[in-house]
Amino acid sequence: MKKLFINDREIQVEEGTTILDAARQNGIDDIATLCYLKDCSNIGKCGVCAVEVEGKPNLALACLTKVEDGMVVKTNTEKVQERVKMRISTILNKHEFKCGPCPRRENCELLKLVIKTKGRAAAPFLPEDREANVDRRSKSIIIDRNKCVLCGRCQAACKQKAGTEIIQIRNVDGVRMVCPPDNKSFDEAKCLLCGQCVAACPVGALQEQSHLDRVKNALADEDKHVIVAIAPAIRTAMGELFKMGYGQDVTGKLYAALRRLGFNKIFDINFGADMTIMEEGTELLERIKNNGPFPMFTSCCPGWIREVENYFPEFLDNLSSAKSPQQEFGAASKSYYPLTEGIDPKSVFTVTIMPCTAKKFEADREEMQNDDLRNIDAVLTTRELAKLIKDAKIDFANLEDEEADPAMGEYTGAGTIFGATGGVMEAALRTAKDLSENVDLEEVEYTQVRGLDGIKEATVTLSGKEYNIAVINGAKNMFEFVKSGKMDEKQYHFIEVMACPGGCVNGGGQPHVNNLDRERIDIRAVRASVLYNQDKVLTKRKSHKNAALLKMYDSYMGKPGHGKAHELLHHKYTK
Repeated sequence: MKKLFINDREIQVEEGTTILDAARQNGIDDIATLCYLKDCSNIGKCGVCAVEVEGKPNLALACLTKVEDGMVVKTNTEKVQERVKMRISTILNKHEFKCGPCPRRENCELLKLVIKTKGRAAAPFLPEDREANVDRRSKSIIIDRNKCVLCGRCQAACKQKAGTEIIQIRNVDGVRMVCPPDNKSFDEAKCLLCGQCVAACPVGALQEQSHLDRVKNALADEDKHVIVAIAPAIRTAMGELFKMGYGQDVTGKLYAALRRLGFNKIFDINFGADMTIMEEGTELLERIKNNGPFPMFTSCCPGWIREVENYFPEFLDNLSSAKSPQQEFGAASKSYYPLTEGIDPKSVFTVTIMPCTAKKFEADREEMQNDDLRNIDAVLTTRELAKLIKDAKIDFANLEDEEADPAMGEYTGAGTIFGATGGVMEAALRTAKDLSENVDLEEVEYTQVRGLDGIKEATVTLSGKEYNIAVINGAKNMFEFVKSGKMDEKQYHFIEVMACPGGCVNGGGQPHVNNLDRERIDIRAVRASVLYNQDKVLTKRKSHKNAALLKMYDSYMGKPGHGKAHELLHHKYTK
């Protein structure tokens, strides 16, 4: 242990600790940071974390400097204040400081430092053609280089979370900029489109490709019957954007807000999740019956699908052919739903609210249509829906809870937990166990697949036989899993992969969390707890017990995995 003094307060920390970590471990939060992101090991880029160390002629960067025994540190002297203000001013010289139209104006980490330091650009950055600095080629992610501060957080997140290192700070024609290799679009590069780079960005340089205009135009069109459905993870995080704190279940308020926005019907993607289990669970049992091919991989995460297509094409035949909950819901919304309502399927406009940027790419994939009707017409992230609600001046936090509409709004606990890593596996096992053994088990919690470990393994028994399963938490861990050789050493039967660490609750379309809160709170666990708590209190916790879903199969889809269900709800991916 090393003893030091920060602002005259004596503290002790382990040898090797940086000044910044020492301060934060002891509740001293007044050291300015911008590039720093502890969970991605990103440090030393911006220079704003300057502190004064007694006996040293120059200021030290707190994120880089290791503590020494007896060290005396001051974080807020006049010298420090001037240095931080100078660094902020230098950053502003290359940053378009127009906060009004910026989507990050409420939670921009740079703006907070500007206000704190009163820093000003010596020569304000005013691009003649701002669109020339904006890359909109991707279906999922936009780079606005007018806003980029070259902090490196996106690059670090891509390396640590996705494991692809697609997004980097590169030299293009003598200019340092954030971009994929050869300045390709994200879609053309081997990017997973997971949006972890967007989540890491402290400013408005990385954003989702907006579908707000699609939705607004549809709502204004009297000939359109506009339906909407929220993903499981949305209810875990929307409250954060309305100052309600972390870990608030706002399901009922979401339904109420969507009604006030003018959607014709309010449904829930949890219904689609239950549908996916009916299809994927049936497929697993078919593979068990036919002895493979094993392992069967889940297919609900579009970031994982991109990983298979671009990095592991040898696993394409192992992917479940079931579409994701979003796309299955969309297919049913353009076929089964119009039939129940007696309306023209062509008039239905289907909107989903997703925690994910890759879902936008998935929705716009050319093959994601049936009978020349797109499965999904528009995808809004959690952040985009919050903007829609705020622009409509809806007092979200004080809304009375409402219910979803019945036809495709009913769901079970199994559908709910899809938003957390291990949730798809657990939901599938609940149904597979019951159907394979012709039982109705009361014990439905498979805790061995829960939690935030990167790779979780277990053995389960179905009809007296043992099957090996694995849950891969985060795309980078899939690379590690394959590299480890375990796939060759052991026969796995069912594997879940989610690209974003923690699952969809930590998706790239979720509310931004500043670097200090990311350190203090495991946001993945807090958001996931909302889903597990909802699962506990629901009367039905298995997908095959969803009455509205069973009605759809009985009256329209037929047998899961066959006939109309297979035609509408399945897709075979290729390299």
